[in-house]
Amino acid sequence: MRAFGKKRTEVPDIVERAVVVGAGIGGLLAGRVLAESFGEVFLVERDVLPEGPDARKGVPQGRHLHSLATRGSRILEELFPGFDAELAAAGCPLLDQAADAVTELPAGRLPRFRSGITMRAASRGLIEERIRRRLERLPNVRFIEGREVIGLLAGEEGRVAGVRARLRGAGDHEEIGAGLVVDASGQGSRAPRWLEEIGYEAPRETVVDARLGYATRWYRVPEGFSGDWKGLAVVPGWPEGSRGGTLREVEGGLWTAVLIGLGGDYPPTDEAGFLEFARSLPSPAIHDAISRAEPVSPVYGYRRTANRRRHYEEARIPENFLALGDSACYLNPSYGQGMSAAALSALALRECLDGRGVRGLARRFHRRQRRAVAPCWTASAGSDAQWSARSPEGLSLPRRALHHLSGGVMRLAVEREDVAARLLAVKNLLEPPSSLARPGVLLPALRRVLAWRAPVGRARSTEPAGASQGIE
Repeated sequence: MRAFGKKRTEVPDIVERAVVVGAGIGGLLAGRVLAESFGEVFLVERDVLPEGPDARKGVPQGRHLHSLATRGSRILEELFPGFDAELAAAGCPLLDQAADAVTELPAGRLPRFRSGITMRAASRGLIEERIRRRLERLPNVRFIEGREVIGLLAGEEGRVAGVRARLRGAGDHEEIGAGLVVDASGQGSRAPRWLEEIGYEAPRETVVDARLGYATRWYRVPEGFSGDWKGLAVVPGWPEGSRGGTLREVEGGLWTAVLIGLGGDYPPTDEAGFLEFARSLPSPAIHDAISRAEPVSPVYGYRRTANRRRHYEEARIPENFLALGDSACYLNPSYGQGMSAAALSALALRECLDGRGVRGLARRFHRRQRRAVAPCWTASAGSDAQWSARSPEGLSLPRRALHHLSGGVMRLAVEREDVAARLLAVKNLLEPPSSLARPGVLLPALRRVLAWRAPVGRARSTEPAGASQGIE
């Protein structure tokens, strides 16, 4: 065992250093914010980081489609000025989410119009690589690759003193002292166990699992393709319609096709099964597109989609230990809000530091982070809780009423551009969900619910469950 840079007895005195566990999106954004307040920032990553925009083992869903909501994109631009232009120069198309996308809801197709709500369509690998390059230019930021954090160093007066880390596969470990430790290691975070090992509490957890799985394949955009869209989305409808999918153009002249199945109705990962699943969707648009395109990858499957919230804001933990992003609140990736939630968490960290140091930081930050990502949790976990119920009879009365009301809003969005724009604004975290309860939306939506439910004996169409248009 050895200390990183200093002897063991000196570790608690390293107060100007922050250590971030994990160099994914959450860790990178945390590193950017911490660089404003600390003399040194170490990002400790178990993977050896790739030179280019390649997927890596430590990001298990890295080969799948990722969505950056408009709010998340704006935060990245705030933290890294010129970032959007950099993605544009790399060939990432800009999508107006109404004009450039065809969105098929169970209630019908959203209208096509110029909404001004845009998305820069880029692969996860490219976004991560470009952020990493920006951080490497900062003189006080250092990446420590190929190191696995295995525990926390106990400090004095309710604090931690750093982390214990080792080379992947090695038995010996080293100690990295720090005045602040931020766990951004993702949904597989071992921080609850680390805290128990040094006498603190593991946080209470809330888990919502709709047993959703998805499969992804990348295709080359056919030469001479003349479609009037850059993205397609087929949204599942609860409870009968458990299948959906997304197709989106990204950099390099590629399409990313994602097929989604809920309630254990998982899409296959073989070529024939993948195409047959696409054929079974309520709309033929995705199947028709990919059946004429050249695949450039295998089919990748992913099923670890349970929403998981660790309630650090309630737990007794060291005041200089933080769990950020997926480590605290992991969202079902199919709703496409994980990167934006990480960006919101980074902003919450910046606001909580703001020259106030680490005294009381953990409670301050975790409460603020929970408020910041609450809309993301509501969208993801709320919809998945509905899928978990399997039928309307399994819902509580308030949730059943909300289900019918959301169905009315979706039907209204199919008819009215202003409601469709507001729905997209909520999805992109530009407006709170409560904006859909304004009289101009709520009352017409209620009328549609009553009109839909009134006739006796009418065959009821499947209502939307709020599933996403993009995989995270």
